[in-house]
Amino acid sequence: MLSSTHVVPRAVQDSQSKISAGFTAAHRLLRQDGFDHVVCAESTDNKYFKVFFVRKSQENARLGIIASKKILPRAVHRNRVKRIIREVFRQHSIKACGLDMVVMVRRAYTQERGIRSDSLNMLFSRVEDRCAEL
Repeated sequence: MLSSTHVVPRAVQDSQSKISAGFTAAHRLLRQDGFDHVVCAESTDNKYFKVFFVRKSQENARLGIIASKKILPRAVHRNRVKRIIREVFRQHSIKACGLDMVVMVRRAYTQERGIRSDSLNMLFSRVEDRCAEL
Protein backbone atom coordinates (compact mmCIF):
# COMPACT_ATOMS: atom_id res chain seq x y z
CA MET A 1 0.00 0.00 0.00
CA LEU A 2 1.10 3.52 -0.68
CA SER A 3 1.41 6.00 2.11
CA SER A 4 -0.65 9.18 1.85
CA THR A 5 1.94 11.35 3.59
CA HIS A 6 3.40 14.28 1.74
CA VAL A 7 7.18 14.42 1.43
CA VAL A 8 8.75 17.89 1.40
CA PRO A 9 12.02 18.18 -0.57
CA ARG A 10 15.14 18.79 1.53
CA ALA A 11 15.83 22.18 -0.11
CA VAL A 12 12.39 23.44 0.87
CA GLN A 13 12.84 22.19 4.45
CA ASP A 14 16.18 24.01 4.73
CA SER A 15 14.76 27.29 3.42
CA GLN A 16 11.77 27.09 5.76
CA SER A 17 13.87 26.40 8.83
CA LYS A 18 15.97 29.57 8.40
CA ILE A 19 12.92 31.83 8.61
CA SER A 20 11.36 32.08 12.04
CA ALA A 21 7.68 32.13 11.18
CA GLY A 22 6.27 31.50 14.63
CA PHE A 23 4.33 33.84 16.86
CA THR A 24 5.84 33.20 20.27
CA ALA A 25 5.39 34.96 23.59
CA ALA A 26 8.43 37.08 22.73
CA HIS A 27 6.40 38.61 19.87
CA ARG A 28 3.43 39.60 22.06
CA LEU A 29 2.88 42.93 23.71
CA LEU A 30 1.07 41.90 26.87
CA ARG A 31 0.96 44.54 29.58
CA GLN A 32 -1.20 47.64 29.82
CA ASP A 33 1.80 49.92 30.40
CA GLY A 34 3.37 48.58 27.18
CA PHE A 35 0.19 49.32 25.26
CA ASP A 36 -0.04 52.83 26.75
CA HIS A 37 3.57 53.60 25.82
CA VAL A 38 3.05 52.50 22.20
CA VAL A 39 -0.35 54.16 21.70
CA CYS A 40 1.17 57.51 22.65
CA ALA A 41 3.86 57.16 19.94
CA GLU A 42 3.85 57.52 16.13
CA SER A 43 1.06 56.03 14.05
CA THR A 44 -0.07 55.34 10.52
CA ASP A 45 -3.53 54.34 9.41
CA ASN A 46 -5.94 53.52 6.64
CA LYS A 47 -9.69 53.02 6.41
CA TYR A 48 -9.78 49.87 8.54
CA PHE A 49 -6.72 49.83 10.81
CA LYS A 50 -4.51 52.19 12.77
CA VAL A 51 -0.98 51.03 13.60
CA PHE A 52 0.90 52.64 16.47
CA PHE A 53 4.63 51.93 16.70
CA VAL A 54 7.74 52.82 18.66
CA ARG A 55 11.39 51.78 18.15
CA LYS A 56 13.07 49.71 20.86
CA SER A 57 16.51 48.26 21.46
CA GLN A 58 15.59 44.57 21.21
CA GLU A 59 15.85 42.88 17.85
CA ASN A 60 12.39 41.30 17.51
CA ALA A 61 9.12 43.16 17.10
CA ARG A 62 6.21 42.78 19.53
CA LEU A 63 2.55 43.06 18.53
CA GLY A 64 -0.51 44.16 20.46
CA ILE A 65 -4.06 44.15 19.09
CA ILE A 66 -7.05 46.32 19.99
CA ALA A 67 -10.38 45.06 18.65
CA SER A 68 -13.20 46.66 20.61
CA LYS A 69 -16.73 45.40 21.15
CA LYS A 70 -18.05 48.71 19.88
CA ILE A 71 -16.50 48.16 16.44
CA LEU A 72 -16.92 44.36 16.28
CA PRO A 73 -19.74 43.38 18.66
CA ARG A 74 -19.54 39.62 18.02
CA ALA A 75 -16.65 37.71 19.61
CA VAL A 76 -16.42 35.48 16.54
CA HIS A 77 -15.59 38.49 14.35
CA ARG A 78 -13.14 39.97 16.87
CA ASN A 79 -11.28 36.66 17.12
CA ARG A 80 -11.18 36.22 13.34
CA VAL A 81 -9.72 39.70 12.86
CA LYS A 82 -7.12 39.08 15.57
CA ARG A 83 -6.12 35.80 13.91
CA ILE A 84 -5.70 37.55 10.57
CA ILE A 85 -3.63 40.35 12.12
CA ARG A 86 -1.35 37.83 13.86
CA GLU A 87 -0.95 35.81 10.66
CA VAL A 88 0.00 38.86 8.57
CA PHE A 89 2.47 39.93 11.27
CA ARG A 90 3.91 36.41 11.44
CA GLN A 91 4.58 36.32 7.69
CA HIS A 92 5.81 39.92 7.28
CA SER A 93 9.47 40.92 7.46
CA ILE A 94 8.62 43.61 10.04
CA LYS A 95 8.88 40.88 12.67
CA ALA A 96 12.69 41.16 12.52
CA CYS A 97 12.68 44.93 13.20
CA GLY A 98 13.20 46.22 16.72
CA LEU A 99 9.87 47.85 17.50
CA ASP A 100 6.71 47.55 19.51
CA MET A 101 3.43 48.05 17.68
CA VAL A 102 -0.26 48.01 18.37
CA VAL A 103 -2.84 47.40 15.63
CA MET A 104 -6.23 48.93 16.35
CA VAL A 105 -9.28 47.92 14.33
CA ARG A 106 -11.01 51.15 13.31
CA ARG A 107 -14.05 49.99 11.40
CA ALA A 108 -15.97 46.84 10.61
CA TYR A 109 -15.48 45.81 7.01
CA THR A 110 -16.38 43.25 4.39
CA GLN A 111 -15.57 39.62 4.99
CA GLU A 112 -13.07 39.40 2.11
CA ARG A 113 -9.85 38.23 3.70
CA GLY A 114 -7.59 39.35 0.82
CA ILE A 115 -8.56 42.99 1.29
CA ARG A 116 -7.70 42.92 4.99
CA SER A 117 -4.40 41.12 4.44
CA ASP A 118 -3.35 43.49 1.66
CA SER A 119 -4.31 46.48 3.77
CA LEU A 120 -2.29 45.22 6.75
CA ASN A 121 0.71 44.29 4.59
CA MET A 122 0.71 47.81 3.18
CA LEU A 123 0.57 49.35 6.67
CA PHE A 124 3.32 47.08 8.00
CA SER A 125 5.51 47.97 5.00
CA ARG A 126 4.87 51.66 5.63
CA VAL A 127 5.88 51.28 9.29
CA GLU A 128 9.00 49.35 8.27
CA ASP A 129 9.98 52.12 5.84
CA ARG A 130 9.44 54.84 8.44
CA CYS A 131 11.53 52.96 11.00
CA ALA A 132 14.32 52.46 8.45
CA GLU A 133 14.50 56.25 7.96
CA LEU A 134 15.18 56.84 11.66
